[in-house]
Amino acid sequence: MGVVREKKKIGWPVIILIILAPFILRFAVGLFTGHDIEDVRVKIEEHLYEKYGEEFVVTQIGTRTFGGKKYYQAKIYPKSIIGTNKYGDEYYSATASIDILSFGRLDEPGDSYGRVIARKKALKYLTPKIKEIFGERVRLKPKITYHTRNKYGVMVGYLTPDFDMALRKSIEDPENNRLELDLDVYIFKRIENEEEKEERRKEIFELVQYLKEEGLFEYLEMRIFFIDERVLAPSYTKVAKEIYSSCKVKEQVDGQKGRAVKLPPLELREKVSKVLQKEIDKMSEKELLTNMNKIRKDQLTYKRIRKNNNHYMSYIYSESILRERYGHDSDYEKIRDYDNVGDVVITDNLEYVYVD
Repeated sequence: MGVVREKKKIGWPVIILIILAPFILRFAVGLFTGHDIEDVRVKIEEHLYEKYGEEFVVTQIGTRTFGGKKYYQAKIYPKSIIGTNKYGDEYYSATASIDILSFGRLDEPGDSYGRVIARKKALKYLTPKIKEIFGERVRLKPKITYHTRNKYGVMVGYLTPDFDMALRKSIEDPENNRLELDLDVYIFKRIENEEEKEERRKEIFELVQYLKEEGLFEYLEMRIFFIDERVLAPSYTKVAKEIYSSCKVKEQVDGQKGRAVKLPPLELREKVSKVLQKEIDKMSEKELLTNMNKIRKDQLTYKRIRKNNNHYMSYIYSESILRERYGHDSDYEKIRDYDNVGDVVITDNLEYVYVD
């Protein structure tokens, strides 16, 4: 007769250990090889909700290293923009980060969304006056940089969502506070003739005087672009692809001997100019504005809009911004006081493709 072995019962400590094993393993992995991404996501989401009072999407989480220190970084944007034209627009997104401390501990999150809030406030502040000057066919793309003097007497960049505070301090105490304004103004209407160009020059001058009055000129870099309205035609996207893929030819620049620019063939330029103009002529002002407002902020760039559609442009630099960013001497040709209309210079874009 065989020997009957008594079955050993598993004790409660072993059972508890088995239950806790996955959590212990997860902790060990997080400690030595990296944290659970969902934990990082939740920590950032809670931080953003507490700070801004709304829910955010936290995505594209990864690790970075800077100065020998490792940290998590994520792309963030508010859930409220989902379903709007702002969704997917890099202009309205920011980053959040969490430093990885010793023994794998996570520091408190930080974020750069305050920069987006400052842009939105600047946009709201500037839009009414600029539309009053140039009309409704305007899109603005402001960027704000605020510097304040620290306890060591050094001017340092400070990320603040409070545009009004930064502006007020830069006016009241300019020795210790500086607000830098980068402003791109896109006007979706080409300049037809010299008389209209002169009217636009006066409008730009009026805008500069307004910025002076508001305390926004001292550190100003402003670029004004007059975009051909044919970019608002329904078939523009199709035409833009045709222009982009065409074989470019060199054309001599009028009045500039030896200087040439590469453009699509003249025949193609003439064709697309007529096709798009016919579409524009059939559109109402409301339809034009609707299509203009569909253009995202991150599309308002040289490559996406300006390269072939920018008819004329004007660049405005304050003396302080030239010295701060570019180190120019006081006799440099770009330095102007903008005390008279003649200081405003409007130049044409050599890569402009339309032919009338």
